[in-house]
Amino acid sequence: MSTRTRTTVTLPDDLLAHARAASGGNLSAYIEHALRAQQLRDAASAVRAWRERAAGDTEELADIFGEDVA
Repeated sequence: MSTRTRTTVTLPDDLLAHARAASGGNLSAYIEHALRAQQLRDAASAVRAWRERAAGDTEELADIFGEDVA
């Protein structure tokens, strides 16, 4: 398990109320899930650009991701 750090954030009341209600009692896990999803969305353009550059190199893609992806 990775190291955890406690932090403080300020949120609008309505957003916090929704997160608490939707979290099933584990607000930290709910927020972590939301942040990880955003992290993936933020990386999508870089991954897309890499795939476009590597599109002609199916051997490289197969080596990295497996034959079924390339």
